[in-house]
Amino acid sequence: MTQKQNHGSRRHHILQTALVACLLVVVGLSSLAGLFEPLDRQLSAWRMASVPRDASGDIVLVEIDKKSLDAVGTWPWNRSIHARLIDRLVAAEARDIFLDIDFSARSEAVGDKALATALEAAGGGVILPSFQQYHSMADNVPVVASTKPNPLFAPHAWIASASLSADEDGIVRRFPLGETQDGAYVLSVPAVLAGIAGKSAASFMIDFSIDPASITRISAIDVIEGRVNPAILHDRIVVFGASAIELKDNFIVPVHGLVSGPVVHVLAAETLLQGRHLLSPPSWPVLGVTALVVWLAFSLTRSLRRQLLSLGVTIAFLEAGALWLQVAYAVSLPTGSSIVFVLVALTARALQELDLRAWLLKRMSTEANNSRNLLEQVIRDSADMVLIIDDKGTIVRHSSRLLPLLSGLGLRPEEKLTFARLPLTWQEDVHTALGSPLPTEEHTVALREIEVPNEAGPRILEYTVTVSELDRSSRRHQARDKVRVACITARDVTERRRQAERIAYLSRHDVLTGALRASALIADLNALALHAPPPETGERERMVHAVYALNLHRFKTINATLGRSKGDALLKAVSDRLGQIDPMLSRPARLGNDSFALHTVKPIPAALARLLAERIRQEFSVPFEPDGTPYRVGASLGMTTSDHLAEGCGAQLVAEAELALDEARHAGADGLVEFDPESGVRHAEARQLESELWHALDRGQMKLLYQPQVALDSRAFVGAEALIRWQHPQHGMISPLTFIGIAEANGFIVELGAWALKQACRDAVSWPEETVVAVNVAPLQLQRRDLVADVEAALAESGLPAGRLQLEITESSFITAADDLIEKLQCLKTLGVGLALDDFGSGYSSLGYLARFPLDKIKVDQMFVRNLTESAASQAIVSSVQALSAGLGMTMLCEGIETEDQARHLLQLGCSQGQGYLFGKPQPAASLNLLARQDIGPAVRQVKRAAG
Repeated sequence: MTQKQNHGSRRHHILQTALVACLLVVVGLSSLAGLFEPLDRQLSAWRMASVPRDASGDIVLVEIDKKSLDAVGTWPWNRSIHARLIDRLVAAEARDIFLDIDFSARSEAVGDKALATALEAAGGGVILPSFQQYHSMADNVPVVASTKPNPLFAPHAWIASASLSADEDGIVRRFPLGETQDGAYVLSVPAVLAGIAGKSAASFMIDFSIDPASITRISAIDVIEGRVNPAILHDRIVVFGASAIELKDNFIVPVHGLVSGPVVHVLAAETLLQGRHLLSPPSWPVLGVTALVVWLAFSLTRSLRRQLLSLGVTIAFLEAGALWLQVAYAVSLPTGSSIVFVLVALTARALQELDLRAWLLKRMSTEANNSRNLLEQVIRDSADMVLIIDDKGTIVRHSSRLLPLLSGLGLRPEEKLTFARLPLTWQEDVHTALGSPLPTEEHTVALREIEVPNEAGPRILEYTVTVSELDRSSRRHQARDKVRVACITARDVTERRRQAERIAYLSRHDVLTGALRASALIADLNALALHAPPPETGERERMVHAVYALNLHRFKTINATLGRSKGDALLKAVSDRLGQIDPMLSRPARLGNDSFALHTVKPIPAALARLLAERIRQEFSVPFEPDGTPYRVGASLGMTTSDHLAEGCGAQLVAEAELALDEARHAGADGLVEFDPESGVRHAEARQLESELWHALDRGQMKLLYQPQVALDSRAFVGAEALIRWQHPQHGMISPLTFIGIAEANGFIVELGAWALKQACRDAVSWPEETVVAVNVAPLQLQRRDLVADVEAALAESGLPAGRLQLEITESSFITAADDLIEKLQCLKTLGVGLALDDFGSGYSSLGYLARFPLDKIKVDQMFVRNLTESAASQAIVSSVQALSAGLGMTMLCEGIETEDQARHLLQLGCSQGQGYLFGKPQPAASLNLLARQDIGPAVRQVKRAAG
């Protein structure tokens, strides 16, 4: 070998050694930084998928699958179902039972008690989960909260950690042996199931080569209903949890993709039971050996083909060995950095064989051509208009969309576009941009707009001017060899502007009438308040701002009889006329269906504000003729005034005008009412009571008092009427006259009535037998609730016989009686519940519904009893009602009895039962029970002597 050849060989050897060393350092540092960890995970998962293995068979998965959900019908299940499952598994002598269900909260009392009993009977053989929630799915992040089984269940079960955390890519690969929760160490579920003890926070890699399809699976409903052979469960570990997709307890894992949480627990436990918790040694030894092989391959031969072959074989042997180690010894060898090292080394070696300079030049030329062609295509087909002009005023390029938009500039189709034919604004902007120094950061002129003529009408263009410097084709590379170009990028925003204007209009105006919306009127008042001068002092006439609210009379009749189109036309006519009354009034605003509002646009004398109100009313004395047909409608008017508009006062003033309008409507005719602050206070108090009424039941403020009902001949206690009282913490005892009307208006009476029914039945159970409790039923309860179901539930819960419950129904419930009401009353009669007509004679009494409905009792209103001893008419009415009730087989009870004379007269007239202060005031259930059990003998003898 010649000296020159020896020198070349040494030089080649040194270069290859340097190359391998540099690559080893770079790849080694990248490996330490964790750059190859995703690749190692993919390789490990590929090995798991290549050689699958079966589960041990020691674990049985009892699944809450779709079949179980369909069978039970609801989720979450009543905990008595879980209790039945535990009983079945214990009876089958399962070794360990893990319920992957969150039992941290209390549920229905009966179900909770059943579950606690089943856990206790299992003798500690049941494992319940506890887990921690984190800020993210990554490791080592702060814990948000710890969730543990409810103290009702925890004493009778093992507690194990079920916390699952995914890697940063959202895939679950590991499971901890345990974790610290609230200062105490808790073993994980897989560790408990596999019988591993010790306090370790380390996590282990789950072996996902274990095939989930080989796990014994049983539908939960089959176990619960006893359709499973107990031998399948005997001496097995049972994991119970949700696998149905609907319950969303799913995680992404390697190899198998999306699996349920219980399957992850089973795979982790199987990993420990089979001793398959994968170990991952450091990557440096493998990387070092690989580097040595690469160096030998590069040193022993200079043939690129042989080097490629030898290193390809190296990668194959490396992965084959890693697969063997993982399958045979549960060792996950990190080969990612070694594979990357080999590939990078081969790439570097291949580049040495190429004329890199020529290749790069060709590559750059190709990219330049591609970029040029792509730019031409983008400019030509862009939805935006693009125009490029150089520093000599020559148009270099422009998009095809530009010419149609500039058609209004008089440019003929065959004429070429020149700089002089551009809009003057563009010409000035281009001259300014090209003549100014380039900005240091942005080369773009701020976004501007221009309106250009067009054959289809003016168009609004939104555009920017961008300045760039390009290299001139010159051999010299100096500043003077730069050429400047300006690029105008424009977009047609005409439709967007029109749409924005339309949206802005609709946000302030009513679509039907063109009047302002209520929110726009309030905003205008608030804007006036910002510029309103302070109130002047002195003897000048009082200046005010006025707000008017009006409501049409007879509009609903017109709308219903003539049709909606006629009604809409009338509303628009009203709006148009209101807008033309006086320049001192604002545009009208539509508050509701047939309500409008206006306000004065500046301060005016108080007397003039009232005159304007009268002018508004007078406008309705003239018929409206929206379609040539005259329509006469009146209007109620409410107004409010303010000496000075405070900031944000708009909503308050409109509310005051509406309150005054409400009073004007109640006054009838075409009334005008000015806002009274005291009335506003009353309305505010009523609204406050209404808001508190919704919470009165939850806060235990509602009470039931009971007023005795007696037999008039013997004064024997026969029953009592339940009366609702509101014990308010600030206002004391609130009369039903105050809150019952509010409850009926807002619908709360339905919930309140259902509560009273249940409470009255519970209280009446302790009364003497054969006594009756009477409970009032509101009309809304009959319309909106299943009253029959409520009664059945109240009787079943309290144990009160149906014959001791009487429902008192007011006459208003029968005015618009439907067939379903008769059906409900018949069902109640079938149950054995008594029905009474309450306050007979106080409303629109009709003899028709006395015979039509299955009533047991008539309660005569107290207004006929109050002057019974002096009024022959009242005596005649009571006598007639008694004869009527006797003929219909009903009992008659008279209310409001306060004196012995009234009681004696009623007894002589044939009335059998009475109620009133003479026999007792409304009182708590306990007091009434004592009263009912007192000796009534002397009282009976006294009454009989008096009646003698």
